[in-house]
Amino acid sequence: MASVPVSHLILFIASLVIAAGVVGTVTTGVDRVSAAVDDAGLDATEQLRTDVTVISDAGAGVYNATEGNVTLLIKNTGTYRLAPDGSDLNVVFDGSYVRPNAISGTLVSADGGNAWGRGDVLRLTISVNDIDGVNDGLADGDHRVFLSVNGDEELFQFRVEGGN
Repeated sequence: MASVPVSHLILFIASLVIAAGVVGTVTTGVDRVSAAVDDAGLDATEQLRTDVTVISDAGAGVYNATEGNVTLLIKNTGTYRLAPDGSDLNVVFDGSYVRPNAISGTLVSADGGNAWGRGDVLRLTISVNDIDGVNDGLADGDHRVFLSVNGDEELFQFRVEGGN
């Protein structure tokens, strides 16, 4: 008769061990889901707060043939502070990705801070010759610059005509 309570005790202890394992696994899974939701929320906030606008005039000659540079003025119209050298920007020029060493940025209007804040303007210079390694400049015709930062996208189109 003593064998029945012993077998019940063994089953009870086994069920407690299994339950503890399940609780540990579920807790770990919930923690991971919670962390993923927090990360997604931060990413969404960053995307919503980021907004830039190209304020250069396409007809004002943004291309300097002598230096082989395209210079754009970009205004931060969002509330998210960006790097003051434009390193947060992803740039695609005429369908080719522009490597970071081919762009440079300087703040032309800032409150003296070390970040590109709301209302500040960045002068972004793209070295056209460093994009493809050929120093022949831009051909006459239409050209496109696509900018992307934290999910915000801007497209700037301009035309190069003989004499630029």
